[in-house]
Amino acid sequence: MEKKAADNLGVLLRSYEALYNWRALLMLAGSFAVAGLAIIGASDMAMGGGGRMAVAMLLGLVALVVAVMGVNGSGLMLADQAYDRPIQPFVSAFFGGLRVTLSAIGVLVLLGLGYALVFLVVFLLALLARIPGIGGVFAFLLAGPSVLVLSLTMAVLLLAAPLALAALWHGDGMTAALTRAVTIVVKRPLDVFMRFLVLGLIVMPAAFFLFAMVGMGDMSVAGMYLVDALRSMGGNFQGGMGGGPYGGMGPMASLFGSLMGRGLGAAGVSTALVWYLAIAVVGLIHMLGVILIYGSVSDGIGLDGFEAMARQAARIKARMDEHKPTSDGPGGPSF
Repeated sequence: MEKKAADNLGVLLRSYEALYNWRALLMLAGSFAVAGLAIIGASDMAMGGGGRMAVAMLLGLVALVVAVMGVNGSGLMLADQAYDRPIQPFVSAFFGGLRVTLSAIGVLVLLGLGYALVFLVVFLLALLARIPGIGGVFAFLLAGPSVLVLSLTMAVLLLAAPLALAALWHGDGMTAALTRAVTIVVKRPLDVFMRFLVLGLIVMPAAFFLFAMVGMGDMSVAGMYLVDALRSMGGNFQGGMGGGPYGGMGPMASLFGSLMGRGLGAAGVSTALVWYLAIAVVGLIHMLGVILIYGSVSDGIGLDGFEAMARQAARIKARMDEHKPTSDGPGGPSF
């Protein structure tokens, strides 16, 4: 990524270049499609009750994992594109998404714990307002600043979370990504906010236009296939194991049957895939935009404090190892 990106909001216009990365687009759209169709099938199975509920929950969990791995795998390939690195192979990026997913979960947990800690401190301070006689003074002095502290904490979390994800895509570890993201937001809050604002102004009109065009096309095509879909539904209901275009009572019949319940049958599957592709297009543009934001605002932001803590921890561990008693084995110390 070029260094001039650090002070140029216009670099976010390059977000559309994400669409040139066809492998990342294919991974994102494919993961959305697999997850979406699996969730539709899971919801249909869950309505049947009985033993199908557990299978439906398992199918929904698998769908979520596939979608998240696809998002992070696409992010890895977009980061390679943004930083002019060789784009990693499709399979490697997809399974690399699992590693990033685990780190991302850790980041979200730590951010949540950070907010919970701040909230706990604010709550404990609020207890001072219950002191008879002088409680009103504490309420006046602490209530307003408490609102400000919680608001700023939430703002930091909302801005740091996507930056930490971009750092993970860049190749940082969980702790380094979280530390760098929070440091960036604390040191450059206005820069980060303005870049996300500009990215939103770029992505939202594109999303509105794309979804409007696909929506109008979907409504036009729906009428063309509605009659055949109703005929297929009738055959499926009357034909038992052999009726309808799918027949049988297996998982695929349940999956497609839920789509047929929406009135389009096999055409519903096809149009759903188009919608997943449209969502992936918008998502890909936004993801590359986040990567560009991270690349621009992270320039000059180091991890001096984190690295110093790591060096100090290493020194303490080395001293402990020096004083650790040695032994020849379980029998006792050596002489």
